[in-house]
Amino acid sequence: MKHKLLRLLFIVPCLILCLIPSVGMIFHPTDEPIGNETVTDFPSLNTDDSGFNVDYLPQAGDWFEKHFAFRPQSVTLDAEIMATAFQTSNLDSVTVGNNDWLYYSSTLDDYLGRDTLSERQIRGVVHNMELTQEYVKGQGASFLFTVAPNKNTLYPENMPYYYSLPASDTHNRDLLRAQISNSRVDYCDLFSMFEEQDEVLYLKQDSHWNNKGALMAYDNMLDQLNKDHNDYSSAEVTRTKDSYGDLSKMLYPAARKSEFNYNYELNETYSYETPTKSVEDAIIKTVNPSAQGSLYMYRDSFGNALLPYFANAYGSAYFTKAYPVNLQVEMLVNKPDTVIIEIVERNLVWLIENPPVIPAPERVVSITGEGETLETSFTAELSEVNMQYIALKGSFDCDMLNRDDTVYLRVKAKDGTIHTYEAFDAPDGCLAYIPVSGFSGQPLEIDVVVKCGDDYNLVYHTSADSVDV
Repeated sequence: MKHKLLRLLFIVPCLILCLIPSVGMIFHPTDEPIGNETVTDFPSLNTDDSGFNVDYLPQAGDWFEKHFAFRPQSVTLDAEIMATAFQTSNLDSVTVGNNDWLYYSSTLDDYLGRDTLSERQIRGVVHNMELTQEYVKGQGASFLFTVAPNKNTLYPENMPYYYSLPASDTHNRDLLRAQISNSRVDYCDLFSMFEEQDEVLYLKQDSHWNNKGALMAYDNMLDQLNKDHNDYSSAEVTRTKDSYGDLSKMLYPAARKSEFNYNYELNETYSYETPTKSVEDAIIKTVNPSAQGSLYMYRDSFGNALLPYFANAYGSAYFTKAYPVNLQVEMLVNKPDTVIIEIVERNLVWLIENPPVIPAPERVVSITGEGETLETSFTAELSEVNMQYIALKGSFDCDMLNRDDTVYLRVKAKDGTIHTYEAFDAPDGCLAYIPVSGFSGQPLEIDVVVKCGDDYNLVYHTSADSVDV
């Protein structure tokens, strides 16, 4: 009898604990997503074509995982135990550091020197920005490129001990700095700016800079552009503990921890032309009758804190997170006099994976010889973001090229004329956006020309399927 009672005393509480997440949904369901999750609806038994939804049960299971009762409290409790007892995180996306510091786990490759871009790929990042700048300046606008440093690049001292052994001493940021210093790109070096500061200018429980760090970045960018602007050195500033970090929200959704941030009295004279809910919106347009100039800015989440400063500095400003950057259309529609591209260090590869959509520059080249055969295959597809252009993509072994080689594509148009385009670099080849009007409706004949030093060598003749529009 005694043993049965002991078993009941163990089994009953366990059953109650197991029932709380499901039965508790009657009284206390979880309706808000945690961290970067998106809101999901309960799945339907039928699909759109009125057939039975064969994935109903797994979809219902996925829905329950995000909506069971007291989920934020459960996630937070588990995170607190893991961080306190084992100094580790219960989320793959968040790294728990020392002294209550949190880091974004997607920065670990950069931090450890792991899966670093090749010198050819880093050269491709810079080359693609050179072509982008050439296009922007050809439209009569100024251009600036900048990279926001990862938090653990600047403040590694609170990273956990088990990440103390790097895979390599080579980092993308160092390769970029060396390559871009010898380029034509108008570049604002935020790495050097932050490295020169003794003060910590990033938030402990967020992946981004604080408002003071954002102000310094803004000031340096506009200095680089030689634009008159308010540096807010005389603005009233308060330091209040009212900032809730994005990493803290992800890791501790029911017990978010606030920290100090700087709040500047900006005397905001701009207003929104878009139905803006927050600075995190994907597209934001502002107007400011008290300022001059027009800005187009591609920015990631680091641009959230930059936006109020730039909106106050320009008569009109267009901020976008849409990627890839549809720059040809944006220049035509918004007619900015200044274009800024800001991207975080961990996403540098984006600039060769999906460079801005602009027409490939047409060149006049004289073939000086034949180089080593570069076997390649091409695809030609209508651009998904700008249907005026065909995305002509070539795939080949990039190791066959020298670091500084430039790829050109000679393409025969419908009227029989030959056009030569300088191509963007891509991770596994090249990419050029050519006009639909001259090349659609026929198979494309392509000569691949590589510039090596002063020589233009014909290395391959191939073709791509026709694009019908």
